[in-house]
Amino acid sequence: MMKATHMGVRELKNTLPSVLKSHKPVVATEHGKPAYFLLPYEDMVEIVEMLEEARDSQLVSLVAEGRKAYGKGGWRPASKLWKKLDL
Repeated sequence: MMKATHMGVRELKNTLPSVLKSHKPVVATEHGKPAYFLLPYEDMVEIVEMLEEARDSQLVSLVAEGRKAYGKGGWRPASKLWKKLDL
């Protein structure tokens, strides 16, 4: 959200066509407080896909295993992970 453009709702209303053409995230504020968040469709699809991946218990286990090994100074070739995931 830090990289998003912040603008008041009234300004957003007056500049909506150019805001949409910019394909950049926008935080719309009311009385200086964030009220709405506008995202390009592609960004939202990417977020939804990441959330769906986070629900995959096998993938979550592999990530946890990788973090643990990395913390110990160990690593695992990506080819082994792909094989385990049938990718």
